[in-house]
Amino acid sequence: MVRTANLESTSDPMDDELYRLIAETSVDYGIFLLGLDGVIGSWNPGAQRIFGFTDEEVIGRHGSMLFTPEDTFRGEPDREVRFASETGRAQDSRWHLRKDGSRFWADGVMLGLRDRSGTLRGLAKIVRDDSGGKQSAELLQYQLNLADAIANNAAEALFLVDSEGRTTFANPSAEQMFGWSREELTGQLLHATLHHSRADGSARPVSECAHMRVLVSGETLRGEADVFIHRDGHPVPVTCSTAAIRGDGSVVAGAVLVVRDVSEQMQAEEALREKDEAFRQAQKLESIGVLAGGIAHDFNNLLTGIMGNAGLARRAVLAGRYENAANMLQDVLKASERAADLTRQLLAYAGKGQFIIQPVDVCKVVTEVSTLIRASISKRITLVMDVPDDCEPVQGDRTQLQQLIMNLVINGGEAIGDQPGTLTVRIRTEYFTERRERLRTAGFPILPGEYVRVDVIDTGEGMDKETRDRIFEPFFTTKFLGRGLGLSAALGIVRGHHGAIGVLSEPDKGTTFTVLLPALREAEHLRRSGIELMPDRDLRGVGTVLVVDDDQAVRSLASTVLHEAGYTVEVAEDGMQAIERLRELGSEVSLILLDLTMPELGGAEAALELRRIQPDIPIVAMSGYGDMEAMERFSGSRIDDFLPKPFSPDQLAAKVRDVLAAVVD
Repeated sequence: MVRTANLESTSDPMDDELYRLIAETSVDYGIFLLGLDGVIGSWNPGAQRIFGFTDEEVIGRHGSMLFTPEDTFRGEPDREVRFASETGRAQDSRWHLRKDGSRFWADGVMLGLRDRSGTLRGLAKIVRDDSGGKQSAELLQYQLNLADAIANNAAEALFLVDSEGRTTFANPSAEQMFGWSREELTGQLLHATLHHSRADGSARPVSECAHMRVLVSGETLRGEADVFIHRDGHPVPVTCSTAAIRGDGSVVAGAVLVVRDVSEQMQAEEALREKDEAFRQAQKLESIGVLAGGIAHDFNNLLTGIMGNAGLARRAVLAGRYENAANMLQDVLKASERAADLTRQLLAYAGKGQFIIQPVDVCKVVTEVSTLIRASISKRITLVMDVPDDCEPVQGDRTQLQQLIMNLVINGGEAIGDQPGTLTVRIRTEYFTERRERLRTAGFPILPGEYVRVDVIDTGEGMDKETRDRIFEPFFTTKFLGRGLGLSAALGIVRGHHGAIGVLSEPDKGTTFTVLLPALREAEHLRRSGIELMPDRDLRGVGTVLVVDDDQAVRSLASTVLHEAGYTVEVAEDGMQAIERLRELGSEVSLILLDLTMPELGGAEAALELRRIQPDIPIVAMSGYGDMEAMERFSGSRIDDFLPKPFSPDQLAAKVRDVLAAVVD
């Protein structure tokens, strides 16, 4: 019920009753009357609900009690009364006080009440609690301020585009990044100003624009690598994230683009790649330096023996001590064979060695060298040979596989040293499926299939990661002085057999080397196992052999050997001379012995022309390279056979005799 003080009536009794009914039934609005002096004269239920005061607590008191102290201090209550009295209406939105002292935001209007004669008789105040609206407005303003702070201070370029792809906003970073001002970009198609060309300068169609795709599909793109074009025309590599902005009915109304310049990042990555490459090159040079030093050391030792014994043999011949000379020449031959073996190790390291390929039982290979294995390690080391009687054969070279096993065993023995320990050689046959976990290996990838697995396990000191990463480098060693190719040759042998080699090792936990060699399928094994043994035969022959080599010593050796074997020999110093000599001699030439590497015209190129002159003439290629690489260089030239350097007189005579015999047959 509305309680009213003794104010003079502002209207007739009917108006007073209507006012009472309106005031009593309004609970969402506070409605109260004030005198011209600002004193409260009435108080409805809505006012009590909003302010918390009962009518007894407010009627007769000045309306300033409902204002905040700061507004009261500024005279706002009196100003509101005066303005409403003079103009008939005073409207405001401000903070007000509740009975409990809390503040709330209210929208209010104060009306001047006049009678029919126009005389101002009092004032009416209508108040609505708008705290929720105030909070929403403040939250909205906060969000706007936050968005503005983010946009203006972000390191990334931010763009807003409308549904047609026209720029509606660009932040300061966008201006700095691409050279356009916000005013210049606004209203322009983003594609036309910043996205019209690819990195190579070619025109980019609109269909390739990520933001246009988002405007059509509504999808979100994150971190897309892209290129924007600077105002001066140079491309700027960027990553761009684009999201659609939806309006009423989830219709795409525009898009926001967050663009990050990655120029410095790409430059840093390129610098890092160059640094890594330089480091790898330095490691290679270091490795090559060690390799060259090791080879020079070994060859100097061999040459010392060769030159010394050759000199002594010459003295013995001149003095008539022929038996002594023969013994010394035998030492020269042995040293030469060791030099050839070192060359084969180098080729094995490169994976290009000369292999005699046949089915090989690795278990039998290991068994055959078990005595040599035992002799190669300290007697304080316990040797465990966990090797079956036989295993699946592999396609390979028996001698090279023996060298592989010996290198790994010697390495394991050296790792244990003179201390007591155990060295285990274990062989198993394993099948790798697609899902089976692979070892981390060097060499060829481990494809699904059956493999012969050879493990050489030592209980030595083990290796750290830095050492593990370098163990297959030539002449790398942790010992005081390393000579020979060791594990690098082992890697080359494994590569040549299309296998893989891996190592597991940690300091003080020993080392396990694992070799995986692809096993022969049974049918392939049966097909390849029919090996024919050639009986001893006479190496003499007849016919004319054209020897083509740029090295005088090789030409002289080949001429002497072939003359002694009964052949007529013609010589040429390079490919051009060989072509001229074949044209001169024609069908008199029975076979051409052709070197691979020569000045003017190399062997591979010369072979093509020689074939054109005489299509069916037998050609035997010779080279100091491995046979696989040499034959690759001669591919397309129809080479009949290959003779690797160095070779002995008997090997040369046998090769020529075999090729000519095949032609006759």
